[in-house]
Amino acid sequence: MMKQVVKWICLVGMIGAIFMPSLNVHATEEPTMMELVQQAGYSVDESHRPESIVLIDGNTGKYLWGENPDLIHNPASVMKLMTLYLVYEAMAQGQFTMETNVVGNPRYQQISQIYALSNAPIVTGVEYPVSELIPMLLVPSSNVATLMLAELVEPNPVLFLEKMNAKAAELGMVNTVIYNATGAAIFAFDGLYVPEGIDGSSLQTEADNQTSARDLSILLYHLLKMNPDVVQYTSTPQITTMQGTPYEESFDSYNHSLPGLTHAYEGVDGLKTGSSPSGGFNIAMTGERDGFRLITIVLGVGDWTDQQGEYYRQPFANAAFEYGFTQFEYREILASGEQEVNDQKVLLETSLYDTVKKEQDLTIALEEDKVGLASPLATVSDKILPRTQNVNIVAKSTPKAIVEKVSTTFDKNIFSSKLGQGMVIAVGILIVLIGLLFISNIRNTRRRRMARQNRGRR
Repeated sequence: MMKQVVKWICLVGMIGAIFMPSLNVHATEEPTMMELVQQAGYSVDESHRPESIVLIDGNTGKYLWGENPDLIHNPASVMKLMTLYLVYEAMAQGQFTMETNVVGNPRYQQISQIYALSNAPIVTGVEYPVSELIPMLLVPSSNVATLMLAELVEPNPVLFLEKMNAKAAELGMVNTVIYNATGAAIFAFDGLYVPEGIDGSSLQTEADNQTSARDLSILLYHLLKMNPDVVQYTSTPQITTMQGTPYEESFDSYNHSLPGLTHAYEGVDGLKTGSSPSGGFNIAMTGERDGFRLITIVLGVGDWTDQQGEYYRQPFANAAFEYGFTQFEYREILASGEQEVNDQKVLLETSLYDTVKKEQDLTIALEEDKVGLASPLATVSDKILPRTQNVNIVAKSTPKAIVEKVSTTFDKNIFSSKLGQGMVIAVGILIVLIGLLFISNIRNTRRRRMARQNRGRR
């Protein structure tokens, strides 16, 4: 009897060994950065590998892939995007408009002439519309244009930094501390960072901004949500500002993944690069194909002393996009109109769209008056909620068993996953085997009883 039990246990173990690996254990494993680069057909030096990188969906904020996404890093001029976010927010609140002019003054002109800072020329007495300062901030990464915009939002740079850090916290950028508005440490402004008459003694002049790839992806996600038209300034290899005036200037983009440039990648249309001695080469890149928008943040590529680093970062950003566009899709999950979900008829005024991994289970869950994916991809921040759609209940079905009701929650349902389905199969097989073992045991007992009876008759 014991031998039979051992035999059956071994058989169950063998079945488990066969079935469990097929439950896609590797589904939770992510490819490495170097694997993605190789798969995308790029040849790169391992020494140029980014310190951190993240890929998210720009429509829904879904986290798609990353490597060291929460590593603290100095993003250099990429932090100008936070200043830009506050500029757009101030305009949305009616504080000023795109047509509002900022007049050049001697301080601004002096800052624009500091050789160590990236800049655009500013001339005293000239009026610069906000609509011209924004592309100066984005493409040539002008430090003076960034300060001109920041001081339009809040003239006191100390208070503006407080706004920046408060907004970072509000958006869920948990690893971000901002010490300057432009990405360049305050000492680099040769004493001109703070306007005359304002106390800047509380500022940390030597400190570099701190953030992470994840945090910057959250910022870029919200910036594009607030003003998707921002890519109009960053989608071409070259821009010209102050056209038709004596102060007209053209600037080449440092984002070499744009159309027509050395690392052109289909769909790329922005958004910001940055480099510094302590931060290396960085890029916050976005692009769109057929309504599916991706965002990738690449931080810490190469050595700042090697100015070819601005080209080294592009294969990594492109490889992340290649993975995103080939492995995921933004699609209609449930069409508008009357639908049946969990045996209940519901009415959707608009279709439900979400980002999913290709061939992902698209089981729909219904909870009260909302529908959404039963097992959605996680978002990059818990402050970005999963995609759901309000519905009207047309007809309710007869209440079902509790176990069926549980499946209508928006939490990840183990029984809808491959692992859970495999566990159910394994448990079912185990029950069958135990049943067979029980039947076999009964038959053997009967045989032994009959054998004893036959011996007794002899």
